[in-house]
Amino acid sequence: MIRRPEGFSLEGFISPPPPQGFATIIWIHPGNFTTGMPSIWNPHTLVYRQRVIVVTFAWRLNIMGFFTTMDGEAAGNYGLMDQQAAMQWVKSNIKLFGGNENNICLMGYGTGAISIGIHMVNSESKALFHKAIVMSGNMFQPSAVRSPEEDKPVIDRLAKDFGCIRKPTSLFIDCLRRVDGNLLVQQTSNVNWRPLLDKDLSNSTLPFLPEPIKDFFDRDEYVKIPVLTGYTNMEQALELDDIENSTIHYTPETFKQLLTDLVSGDIPNINSSETGCDYNYEHIIDSVLFFYTPTTPNYNAEIFRKTAVEFMLEKTYGSSTIFLASKLTRDNQPTYVYRFDMKPSTKAVVKNIPNWVSVPHLFDLIYVWGVPYWRQDQDWDYRDKRISDTIMSFWTNFAKYSNPTQGTSYPIKWEAYTIERPGLLIIDNSFNMSSSGNLNYKAFTFWNEYYPKVLSVSTECCGLSGGNTYNFTYILIILVIILPILL
Repeated sequence: MIRRPEGFSLEGFISPPPPQGFATIIWIHPGNFTTGMPSIWNPHTLVYRQRVIVVTFAWRLNIMGFFTTMDGEAAGNYGLMDQQAAMQWVKSNIKLFGGNENNICLMGYGTGAISIGIHMVNSESKALFHKAIVMSGNMFQPSAVRSPEEDKPVIDRLAKDFGCIRKPTSLFIDCLRRVDGNLLVQQTSNVNWRPLLDKDLSNSTLPFLPEPIKDFFDRDEYVKIPVLTGYTNMEQALELDDIENSTIHYTPETFKQLLTDLVSGDIPNINSSETGCDYNYEHIIDSVLFFYTPTTPNYNAEIFRKTAVEFMLEKTYGSSTIFLASKLTRDNQPTYVYRFDMKPSTKAVVKNIPNWVSVPHLFDLIYVWGVPYWRQDQDWDYRDKRISDTIMSFWTNFAKYSNPTQGTSYPIKWEAYTIERPGLLIIDNSFNMSSSGNLNYKAFTFWNEYYPKVLSVSTECCGLSGGNTYNFTYILIILVIILPILL
């Protein structure tokens, strides 16, 4: 391992590289843009078993990485700038370490995966990598980025908490710089830090993300590269388990309230006294409940829990993954999609999670990083080692060849995703391509096509007079009636 300036490390071989140099993976760690560090996942096993170079680095998080004053004094997106600086260093220097500067793969998980999507549309980042592994998150997830206006309450609160003058902003920033950094992080720990739409937020640098990512993709203005992407089959199960343990005893009423709470973040903050639009809220909720409420006459907690898990997975991870894959295949770039269903077999790993939970968020990284081989004194089940060998081989073969199964001896057929054959590899004991029986394509269509229309019509209502409420209601009723036909 070679350590560069603070937080930067590079792991690779001492043995001579191949003539073209080693494929290089740049790892962007997860952590909700708030926490995390590159050292949590040790790349040693992956590097030495698969003969690749792995570069990890730290980048600014939370208020240090994504705070903006909305007026040019503090532009925000500093964490993304750190990532780009690391990518530029690798592109310029990796050849000195036996790497191939023309075969660089970004690999990110969760917020790291969202970051990759932003680099795919950033004008300077585009030239710095050649393929991407996008795991358990992507830029098309709900609320992946935020508008700078969301920081106004944060600015006001910081000014009050630390006795800073709010205007001019230059004095406000000087005041914050005198506050202990740990205290700043602590005081803003409840802020949902995310990348910013930063057009016109800087006086000295170009915007990093001037408009929504979807707009870039709609105009075909993104880097055309091979992508491997996917998610686990129970991403948010532990989050749901926490909710259950604290508040929920499943009944039809509590199930409805759970889904209502989970959808409420998508709904604009409407002042019903001024617009009369609070009625729209119910229609949005009703469209989701119509699709997800179990139709089995004998309701029980197991059915409600299963449906809640499916709802959370399909809304946040499944639909956005399919949306991304569908966008990428328009340009005939190799796109490989997976769903990770293989629950660890080693008892020590799963002893603290409920029996009903399969593969929650982060548990697939156990196999990607070869964790079963990290310590010889830990008794890992042979099945976990076998799966880890396979996954490490697939991921690094993609980094090397843009095809996860090229150069392997595994009798596994992983077909590229296409519009005509929109298949996923189901990673379990069998490693088979998906079918209509194990993927709910109807749900993906609901979230990607139908639900945005409901939200759009709901928002438009706020500009209508009271006399047009009937027209809005009529549109929603028609959408609900034809939903089964459309899907």
